[in-house]
Amino acid sequence: MGMRITNQMINNNAVRNLQRSMSEVDRRTKQMTSGKKISQASEDPVIAVRALKLRTTVNQLEQYKDKNIPDANSWYEISNTSLDNVVKRIKDINDYCVQGSTDSFGSTDRSAIIDSLKELQTMIYEEGNATYAGRYIFSGYKTDRPLTFTKTDDVTKYSYDITEHIKGTDLDTKKVVVDSVKYTDVDDYISGAKNYEQPDPVQVYRLNLAYEGIEENNNAGDSVLSLKAKDSAGNDIDLSSYTINVKTTADSDTYYDVPAGQINVIKETGEIIFGEDVYNVLKTAEDIEVSYAKTKFDVSDIRPEHYFDCTQYTEQPDGTVKTVDYTQPEGGQGIYYEVNFNQSIKVNLEGKDVISSKIGNYINDLIYTLNDLKDAEDAQKKLKAMLEDNQYASDENSVAQINRMLTDIDAEIAVKKETMQKTFSANITHFQDYLADISATQSDIGSRMTKLSMIKTRVEEQYASFKELKSQNEDMETEDIVTDFNEANLVYESALAATSNVMDKTLLDYI
Repeated sequence: MGMRITNQMINNNAVRNLQRSMSEVDRRTKQMTSGKKISQASEDPVIAVRALKLRTTVNQLEQYKDKNIPDANSWYEISNTSLDNVVKRIKDINDYCVQGSTDSFGSTDRSAIIDSLKELQTMIYEEGNATYAGRYIFSGYKTDRPLTFTKTDDVTKYSYDITEHIKGTDLDTKKVVVDSVKYTDVDDYISGAKNYEQPDPVQVYRLNLAYEGIEENNNAGDSVLSLKAKDSAGNDIDLSSYTINVKTTADSDTYYDVPAGQINVIKETGEIIFGEDVYNVLKTAEDIEVSYAKTKFDVSDIRPEHYFDCTQYTEQPDGTVKTVDYTQPEGGQGIYYEVNFNQSIKVNLEGKDVISSKIGNYINDLIYTLNDLKDAEDAQKKLKAMLEDNQYASDENSVAQINRMLTDIDAEIAVKKETMQKTFSANITHFQDYLADISATQSDIGSRMTKLSMIKTRVEEQYASFKELKSQNEDMETEDIVTDFNEANLVYESALAATSNVMDKTLLDYI
């Protein structure tokens, strides 16, 4: 016998089937209003899991395409602009070097040229303060601070212990005049209060530090600085037998008078002058380590933490001093942007690599030689004017002394002109080499930008592909949604009619 079917069973089945039809209509309605295949993960776990993966991928590609790659490209563009400006300034300086090497400057032009060189030096270093989105692009990891001290910095609150590492090949020589003619001492020479010393051209052996106005270093003991050196094999060079003498402005006559076995440190200029024997020992050194202090900075001075191992002392508002140690990582301070999956690209250049501290030394040398020559020419004019002054012209001894000084200053000017020409000529090579280095750096940036452009194209292709896959996984075509909805709605209406018909009948209808 078959199972007995009751009206209640028919009603229950009808209601359940009607509920299913209603649920399907509801699902198709959600699809129609949202355009999505599912609204809850439970509806289709496979689609849900795939959607999470595809959405994550699309979001990452969108981050690369719309943010990381444009940011990286902006870093390159701003870096290139700054380097272009540096190149223009270096070319201007190089033009001066060409003129100076042939002594094409007029005596009246020297002051203007000195001012121009100072301004160009400031402009070069200020290019290192370029920013992008509030970050300094040449400051390595320390993007919150500029490459140089700026007008907004309270430079008086900073002091540093600085350690420079210099190669022996960075030592140089120059000819200077000891016991320069001083027209201000004419009366003392005439009266016999001072003995007149004839100017003496001498060869000096020196090293230029990155800063002028250096002070006693905390690690240097009783000396203004500590000096260590290693040879090409990495062995220490014994410097213990050498004496370090500190010189100031008051000792200008003996700046360059360095006996054997001694070293003169000129605090104002940041020069280290070696005895010839010391120079011969150090000129082949692989590394010369010089530690000194710097306590007074000017606007546009480079910040030591971007260039050297150093300790910074910062005076706090409450009078305490904050101490921070900085070291220069061997691998540099590269900033990398992720621009595709497992693919990063370096976006920054470090100021110390593209705006060298040596530029300041080279420019200062040009300025010093111009100043030396200008001072000698000014002294010559003063002495000639004295010969026209009755105070001296009427006295035979005075005239003889002044003429002797004029003869000597002529020779002094000749030496200083030669030094100026050689200095300017040598710096033609320095600045042309520097221009070549910048050109190589710009080529490197160009290569990175080309690589970034290729990555961008690839990311855009990936983004389009994964966005399509995401759409295929989640979205429904409008035509399909309408068709499915109409089918579900027709089934629901049919079920509604059938259920209504069944549930209207009772046992009384058959009695």
